[in-house]
Amino acid sequence: MFLKKGITLIFSIAVLFSCKEKVKEGSKPDGVAESQEVESTDSKVGRQNYAIAWKWATDNKELVEENLVVIADEVNQLWKKDIVVDAYYDSNATIDKFEYFPNVFFFLKAHSEKEATAILNKLTLVKKAIASYKIYPVGLKWMGRDHDEILEKGITNSYAAVWTSHNWENTTDSLTKSQADAILEHWNKGSIENIYFDIEGTQKANDKTDFVFFINTNTEKEARELCEALPFAKNDIASFELFSVGVFWLGNYEEFNQNLE
Repeated sequence: MFLKKGITLIFSIAVLFSCKEKVKEGSKPDGVAESQEVESTDSKVGRQNYAIAWKWATDNKELVEENLVVIADEVNQLWKKDIVVDAYYDSNATIDKFEYFPNVFFFLKAHSEKEATAILNKLTLVKKAIASYKIYPVGLKWMGRDHDEILEKGITNSYAAVWTSHNWENTTDSLTKSQADAILEHWNKGSIENIYFDIEGTQKANDKTDFVFFINTNTEKEARELCEALPFAKNDIASFELFSVGVFWLGNYEEFNQNLE
């Protein structure tokens, strides 16, 4: 399942997204080949979200360092084109930690898993076997972040709650409403953010991730208690796995620019 052992992408936070230096529109950063500009010519309508789980494929620190700038530029271009969104980073990861590089997790927008794979396979990370990845469909984004409430709450740790329904046929409209109301209440308090829902997983009763959200708490114990108190957990409709992802890093490029204004 999603984020099974570690969510790792290998590049430096400082190099990847510098707020002080922005690439001019239409220009190509040095070291980025034409083939790296991978935005589909198709409409953005109908794109789905895919969680990208990375795992180290090398223990060669020099290989990572000599490719940092190119890696940063490539991912930066995807972010600017609204292909990469909602990234988290964990600089204190205990699983799959590699040198000083932070573990990073993000979502990717594409029309299909085939298109998502094509985008990722053009990255230097993959072409040079620096990292391997797995793709998990997470459906449509339901809710983002309540920035005011999160700011008031203060900096906490973020945990990914990954849910899979196994008794969906036993739910009721009332129970579903209670689950949605409870999630919205936590969202309004800044305790839950970036909620994704995959209706296909519930309809087909398959083993896909049904919904994902991120919890802002001080400890993993608090995050687990929050999930266990939700109606779907209490009524054995769905089960969850919990993963530490550090802190929220960035949302989407348009939102980033608005915050700078």
